Amino acid sequence: MVQLQQEKIQVRQNQSSAAIEANTTNNTNTNNESSAVKDSSNANTPNTSKAVDITNSTVSMTEAVNVFKEAHPDAKIESIDLDSDSGRLHYEIDGFDSTNEYETEIDATIKEIKENEDESERDTDESLDFSAIIDPTKAIEIASTKAEVEGLSPTDWSLEADEHGKQTYTIKYDKNGSDIEIKINAVTEEILEVEIDG
Repeated sequence: MVQLQQEKIQVRQNQSSAAIEANTTNNTNTNNESSAVKDSSNANTPNTSKAVDITNSTVSMTEAVNVFKEAHPDAKIESIDLDSDSGRLHYEIDGFDSTNEYETEIDATIKEIKENEDESERDTDESLDFSAIIDPTKAIEIASTKAEVEGLSPTDWSLEADEHGKQTYTIKYDKNGSDIEIKINAVTEEILEVEIDG
């Protein structure tokens, strides 16, 4: 009799586990479907004129910097942009050493240099300090808190050191043909400016 009761309890536990698993699978499918619906509905809105998702780049900023450093070992980096123009995600890195300035374009999906320009004239001495700055995903997260960009996805970002050494992220959005730029101090995480053009 005790064995029969144990078997009944085991059957109930198995049924309960199966129900929980089915429910979890159902919820996951529902969530995936609603995400897919959300994504497809966003694709038809004018706010997403650029379909490339810059928040999930295959190549991280650190990896892109390493590719640049391999090509120019003695160079300091002045600015980095992650752009999605022409539907192709790429980093543009500007740097300099004691004799040259470099403009390097790196494919953000395959970690490959696409363009590399050297100029013998140099007009800058400000460089980025990567040990002090926040990650671009954090900068995007901060920018997305502004009401002006609610519901929008960023189209590209840039990071640069100005002539005073201040390191600043600029997160760019497109809203119905208007460009919105949010500038964030890359060290203190402070929002410095929201600029709407158009």
